Amino acid sequence: MTAPYVIAMCRFAPVRAFAADGTFLPEALADNVARHCALVERAAGDHGARLVAFPEFALTGHAMLSNDQWVAGSLTFPGPEVERIAQAARRAGAYVVIQAAERHAAFPGRYFLSAAILTPDGGVGLVHRKNYAFSLRTSPIDVHDAFVAAFGPDAFLPVLDTPLGGLGLTIGAEPHWPEAIRSLAMKGAELVINPIAASPQIDYLGRPGAAVVRQARAFENMVYFAMTNVDGGEGAPLPQIYDYKGAVVGEGAGDFTLATVDMAGLRAWRATPAANFLAQIQPIHDTALEAAPWPRNILPDAPAADAARIIGVEAAVWRGMRAFR
Repeated sequence: MTAPYVIAMCRFAPVRAFAADGTFLPEALADNVARHCALVERAAGDHGARLVAFPEFALTGHAMLSNDQWVAGSLTFPGPEVERIAQAARRAGAYVVIQAAERHAAFPGRYFLSAAILTPDGGVGLVHRKNYAFSLRTSPIDVHDAFVAAFGPDAFLPVLDTPLGGLGLTIGAEPHWPEAIRSLAMKGAELVINPIAASPQIDYLGRPGAAVVRQARAFENMVYFAMTNVDGGEGAPLPQIYDYKGAVVGEGAGDFTLATVDMAGLRAWRATPAANFLAQIQPIHDTALEAAPWPRNILPDAPAADAARIIGVEAAVWRGMRAFR
């Protein structure tokens, strides 16, 4: 049986790793890496954290850049920067979640927005490449066939089986799509970690419902859901942790938001009669989901040159939905 354990969500203010003209600044990345390492060891040493997570763009900061500029500032998983943080994870005996733009030899000239789980043995246990939410990075479905050839079909929404339970990742606004978190839960996720970079508000379009999305995902999937955000100054949403019933369980402690995860309690709740939403899912939804398929392989040869390409695809999909013709 998994004993209760502490998780720590880091509220992190990165040094921006790009100059005003978009030039990559390796020394800023190195500074952010060093601070990641120090915080991992503090979270484990001061609070006994078994899992430590950092926000979206915590290694480089966010900037409005071209594809080529992002590629220049991208990391590899594994790679030298990741290895340094992985060794901190090993020293701390903790799992560590990091997020960065990622380049990969199988996709030259492109970058993914990726998050990784580093393991207590100093390895890379899982890499999740961001699927949802609007941006000009390459999404796995944009290069679907090549992505499957490189990583296998299970790489779209991977789950890592660990002594802490099933761990899954979701980046930024991906929880706005309930299918993403439901898929993780159906594949065995019990704790979902969500690095975001939201400032000054949780949703860049200012939609009120965005404030309750993560709590709802925890409740409907009976998972622990842990979000960590950049330190964006006054008004920026604080990291938050919800339990498998949707209750707020995170507590602030300086640079960290902490919670105790009771995995045995989660599993017992899922076994409670009439409480398990996952066990009650009926096979009546496939047709509705197939009515609006986002196309595969829309960018097989090169990333999108501008936003108009992606907006055009969205409009075409919407026009093709049977229920809204």
